[in-house]
Amino acid sequence: MKYTNLLGEEKIMIKHTVDRNSISDMVERGIKLHGHSGPYLNLGIKMGLLALNLLEVKGYFDLSTEVEMEYRTPKSCLIDGLQISTGCTMGKGNIRVIDNPETIKVLFKSDKKINKLINFEKVSCEDLAEQILTMPDKQLFDYKFN
Repeated sequence: MKYTNLLGEEKIMIKHTVDRNSISDMVERGIKLHGHSGPYLNLGIKMGLLALNLLEVKGYFDLSTEVEMEYRTPKSCLIDGLQISTGCTMGKGNIRVIDNPETIKVLFKSDKKINKLINFEKVSCEDLAEQILTMPDKQLFDYKFN
């Protein structure tokens, strides 16, 4: 798709899809946005990638996300992980956050829906961040299609 910018130059619009092949590249990208690695960032990345795979969507434009959680750090770092992994962003309006200190619940919407509920205790931030990357999805998430 082509467009003309304000200077009258013809440009090509590039649409991205999420590259899910390398978790380490995704985490590196997350750290660049977020500023550091942490368990909630990594959890959001893994959660988003799982949703993309289960829903068989590309991300960015064919998915929306609703996050219900305590909207303050460190838990809110999960939102950055979700934005990195799914391409859903606050700016596009396809990610929405509802403040609820009682739970962490994320609903992904496409043609299908996944609900996930995660509860865990905080240990060393760096140690937990690394553990999350190596844990199997079934151990991290309780998910279902509606």
